[in-house]
Amino acid sequence: MFRMRDCWTAAVVVILSCIVTSSLSAGVPLATSTFGSNDEGWTVVTTLGYSGLPTYSATGGNPGGFIYGVDPDTGAWGFSAPIKFLNDKSDAYGQTFSFDIAAYNTPEGETAWVGLQGGGYEIVCPFDAPESVYPAWHSRSVTLIETAGWIDPITFEAPDYDKMIAILSDLDALVITAEFCDGLENDISGLDNVVLMPEPISLALLGCGSIALLARRKSR
Repeated sequence: MFRMRDCWTAAVVVILSCIVTSSLSAGVPLATSTFGSNDEGWTVVTTLGYSGLPTYSATGGNPGGFIYGVDPDTGAWGFSAPIKFLNDKSDAYGQTFSFDIAAYNTPEGETAWVGLQGGGYEIVCPFDAPESVYPAWHSRSVTLIETAGWIDPITFEAPDYDKMIAILSDLDALVITAEFCDGLENDISGLDNVVLMPEPISLALLGCGSIALLARRKSR
């Protein structure tokens, strides 16, 4: 006879299986750059239209290889992501974009920004500038959701859900600021461990909540 205990056991097995499967899927990065052997297609860009290659180093990263750039002109500059971080990244909505940044000169400001361009829109989100200079590395991240501090750099308005999805669905550019010293022509910054990755913890919490609910029902 199929008893209630069997129903409870089957439900727990199914839920745990879903949690493991979802967590594994959520733990797979959508794109990464750890610079193990080359610059992986990243470029150095500025607000004045410059575009060039960064310098690759096989040692000195966090750990291993990394890239670094030198401020090429009087405009603001940064690292521009390669194609694997672009195009349709709508699955990245609500996920984390993280990276390690290093400054060779003492930063003057407290914040820098990550910029996204796509779907005819452009938005930026601040992150804390490095507190100390290389060889210190600083881990930073932004969340790809409209409530995470993103704004239009012209109107200073926050995007809504539809605009955020439009940008991520047709992502043309993703730039990480490397300008930490205004007007300093030899401003140098490094980049390592760039990861576009989801947050699996919410899935696990959802699963645990479901199990707790079933346990509560069973005890009644």
